[in-house]
Amino acid sequence: MILIATKFRYPTGVRPLLVDETARRRRIESRFVALLEDAGFAEVLLPIIDYAEPYASIATNDAKRQSYRFVDRDGELVAIRSDFTPMVARALAPAIDEAHLPLRVFYRGDVIRCEASRLGTNREIFQIGAEIIGDDSIDADVKVLQLAASIVRAFGKEPRIVFSGSSSSRLESIATRFDEDEDPRYYTGLRFRVYIDGRRAPVAQGGRYDNLYGRFGASVPAIGFTFTVDDLCE
Repeated sequence: MILIATKFRYPTGVRPLLVDETARRRRIESRFVALLEDAGFAEVLLPIIDYAEPYASIATNDAKRQSYRFVDRDGELVAIRSDFTPMVARALAPAIDEAHLPLRVFYRGDVIRCEASRLGTNREIFQIGAEIIGDDSIDADVKVLQLAASIVRAFGKEPRIVFSGSSSSRLESIATRFDEDEDPRYYTGLRFRVYIDGRRAPVAQGGRYDNLYGRFGASVPAIGFTFTVDDLCE
C-alpha cells in the first residue's frame, strides 16, 4: 500500500502543472514580461541553487529554517533558492558599472520554502519581481509603487498598497502608511505590501535595500518588489 500511494502522490506543497494550467501560467508570464519590458526593465536569470555561505549574514533564523539546505558532492553547503532579492544582488554586484546606472532588471522563477507553520501551503512558489538599482531618489520609490499598482490593474484587480519606513508625503498619494514591527531583514527604509480584495495576504511586497549590494562588493542603492503570481491570478 505504501508503494502504491507513493507512486501517485507528490511531496506536500508541490504539484505538476498539466496542459491547461501550464498554458495559463505562460499567458500570465507573458503579460508580466510585456509590462516590465515596456517599463524599461531587462530580464536576468538566476540559478536554482547556490552556496549558503554568501547569504549567512543577511538570513534571519526564520529564513534559514524555511530554506532547503544540503551538502553537495564536493562537501559544500548549498541551498535551494528561497528568496530572489539577495541572489540578484550577489549576481549583479560584481558586474555593476556605475556609468550605466540606474539599472532596471526583472526576474522570474520558483522559490522553494518549507513553512512548517502554514500547513497545506505551497512550498514551490512562482514569483516575478523587478528592481531599480543605483537610484536612491524618492522618484524611484514612486515609480516602483506605481509600477506595482499598474501590474495589478493590468490583471483586472484594484490594488491597495501600504508602506512604512519612509518620511516622504509623496508616497501617500499612492499608498497608505502603516506601522511595521517585523524583522526588516535586509531592508533599510521604505517597505511596502500590495493587497487586493478577497485576499488577506499580500500579492506582492518589496522595499528599499540600499546596503544589500554593498555586502557583495557594489555600494549602490536598490529598490524593488516581488509578486507571488498565483496569489494575484488565482
